[in-house]
Amino acid sequence: MPPPADKKKHYELVVQDDFLVVLHPSHPLSLQIPRSASGDASLGLSVEHVKDFQHVHGRRMAFDAIYGVFWLLRGPYLAVVTQSKLAARGVGDAEIRLVQKLELLLIPTQNLPSLTPQQEQDEQRYIDMITTDVDQQKLHFAKDFDLTHSLQRIAAFDGKKGSIAERADDRFFWNKSLCSAFLEQKFFEWVTPMVQAHIEVTEQLKVKDKSFRILYISRRSCKRQGMRFSIRGIDDDGNVANFVETEQICVFDDGRQTSFVQIRGSIPVFWSSPVTMKYAPKVYQAGDAERDVAAFQKHAYELMSLYGRVLFVNLIDKKKEQLKLGEAMAKTVADAATKDSHILAAVRLVWFDFHREYRNMKWGNLEKLIKQVDDDFLDHGYLCKSADGAVVSKQSGVVRTNCMDNLDRTNVVQSLFGRRSLMLQLNETEALQGNVLNSPFEDFERTFKRVWGNNADAISLFYTGTGALKTDFTRTGKRTKKGALMDGYNSCMRYVMNNFMDGYRQDVLDLLLGRFSVSRSKPSPFQTQGESLESVLTKLMGLVVAFFLVETYRSGSQSYMFERLFRSVLLTLLICAGVFTVLVKKGNALGKKLVRLPSLRPQDGCMTTWKR
Repeated sequence: MPPPADKKKHYELVVQDDFLVVLHPSHPLSLQIPRSASGDASLGLSVEHVKDFQHVHGRRMAFDAIYGVFWLLRGPYLAVVTQSKLAARGVGDAEIRLVQKLELLLIPTQNLPSLTPQQEQDEQRYIDMITTDVDQQKLHFAKDFDLTHSLQRIAAFDGKKGSIAERADDRFFWNKSLCSAFLEQKFFEWVTPMVQAHIEVTEQLKVKDKSFRILYISRRSCKRQGMRFSIRGIDDDGNVANFVETEQICVFDDGRQTSFVQIRGSIPVFWSSPVTMKYAPKVYQAGDAERDVAAFQKHAYELMSLYGRVLFVNLIDKKKEQLKLGEAMAKTVADAATKDSHILAAVRLVWFDFHREYRNMKWGNLEKLIKQVDDDFLDHGYLCKSADGAVVSKQSGVVRTNCMDNLDRTNVVQSLFGRRSLMLQLNETEALQGNVLNSPFEDFERTFKRVWGNNADAISLFYTGTGALKTDFTRTGKRTKKGALMDGYNSCMRYVMNNFMDGYRQDVLDLLLGRFSVSRSKPSPFQTQGESLESVLTKLMGLVVAFFLVETYRSGSQSYMFERLFRSVLLTLLICAGVFTVLVKKGNALGKKLVRLPSLRPQDGCMTTWKR
């Protein structure tokens, strides 16, 4: 069913010479931003009663939400969402919108700094990075529904005062640092938390006599976020790369609501695998056991405080580099449990070699994993709210799944847990005893597999730039030739994206999250790194010309020019193919020069000084 028609804009911006004034149709106050602010001053925000504000003159602009304030070379810019679309209807029919366009408006109009030509160029580049293709970031917001919290956490707030912005979960509040000027003055009503997420609502489903819809929300943490090979592992604060909380909400026709939450995140030790054009980059570990344990303790305590008991399911291989990384994780968890009785009591690790178990398409072996963890899984339970809003049961623990990238293998296993929880919620105990890869309800299965396949692709696009691998299994319950071909295509595209495009994508994230401080006193961060693509192409053309001249000297007038040119190009391509093959297999100093690392924070998460 298509979503209902969009509502009108939430806010109106009045642009005057001295002030930017933000109005809300149903709010008695207006937000005023003086345009005298400079790069070295605070914004001087204030609120006034609308009746006291005379806005006879000024350009008007309707918009949906304030994203925040970007401090660039020329000064502070107010960023507003000028276009969004209805993405889904949440619990209680709340409107969830997807950001489609951001516009930046320079706040100060006087005492503007003079910029050099390079700084002018950099300023425009920053603006383009922030505003171009922002719809691909999948930033969602809602005015009447807290997207940053699960239903269970929201239920704990019942009866307590506070706006959504005031109580938002910092892990998923993507524009929080950019809204600091508003939050510090407690102007919460003007702040709209943005969440990078995949959100999907199913059509009406029916299993026997139960009719319901499912709302899927996969919230991506902003604490240690980045691209696949740019950001890995854990940091000293206990934040891990590619942390995603996936919530599966069932809204039943009789008014009941249920929620099941599971999480994923990078292997929680210090490690990296920076790109060098090698197909599978080398894995580097910090090798500092005490530091690993200290960071893991912080990670575990945060998870325990939020979710209760934590079941870590590690799906990486028990061989080669993945074996070393898995052993480091196992040792870290064991050492932390030895030091801390709370972790010993609430944390469990299961290492299940996914690739070995499903070798030769033995997908049924995944039942072994379910048997290993089922006691914990069943004990965790799920949130259930009755039709009158009373909490009947709570989820007391969480499954935290990881593989190397927390994508393809993780997606398959999370879909199994998602199905199993739904069967519990539907009280279909017989289905729990059958095939873990399927249920006997065909219409339900068709929709369930589709939405989990969509979820897999969305999270993979965030982290790698391509859809997920193995989604033919997620969508159909079996591997197909078409799926294998798509996996090959996506693997090739990932190689290109990770080596040559992710540096730029990482820079965009760092700007959107407010993690990079722009400074006029520092040199441009956009100076060419290593070998530029243009210089490589120039050298290749020079090589063709050189071979052509050699061929001309050798053959004189005995061969046609076209033949000599053809041989020159062919020889150049053969040499390039040989060099490329070596780079893909081994990677080397040349590969490090050719890849595109982030420009704004090039060393964050990309350290190669650690031992292997």
